Amino acid sequence: MNDLLHLAVLHGTASAPSSGLPGYPQSALLNQAYALWLAARGRAEMPARRGLDERHPGLLHAQTLLFSVARDPLDFRYKLIGSRIQAILNTDYTGMTLSQVPHQRSPSLVWDHLSAAVDARAPVKGVVPYVGRSRDVGGVYHIVLPLADDGETVDHLLVCVDLAPPVRLQDGTPPFTQLGSTQLG
Repeated sequence: MNDLLHLAVLHGTASAPSSGLPGYPQSALLNQAYALWLAARGRAEMPARRGLDERHPGLLHAQTLLFSVARDPLDFRYKLIGSRIQAILNTDYTGMTLSQVPHQRSPSLVWDHLSAAVDARAPVKGVVPYVGRSRDVGGVYHIVLPLADDGETVDHLLVCVDLAPPVRLQDGTPPFTQLGSTQLG
């Protein structure tokens, strides 16, 4: 069905497919990443990393992460971290595996989203809370795009990240900053 819809979009007989899932915020950046992934895969189930790099050499680099996938046991190694993502991280994870990062190893939302894309061999959208020093980030929306050099076996994951602004109260303060500041009694 996705292939027929994709062909219809290319021929102008249908509107572009929504990459959104019910309950997840829509993001032009994530939709663009999904559209590029669809275009790069051609007739294969998934695009190869080199094919994606050749078609879109500057593919959203500032807001992406690239993981290699290891099996037996399953793990994910940080290969590349975009400049915007690196700027808000507490640590440079390049070269590390998710199992080496306590808050990202299994069980965690990050692990679950990456492993779901490997298992499904299809894109997975998700939302994770932001835990870090930047006061300009309220949450992290992402799409995990599986890549396969042979078109079938996931060997890399491209994760495109859109950063949500922080939630503010009507007076401009972040929620919960006022807890404990009023005296009862």
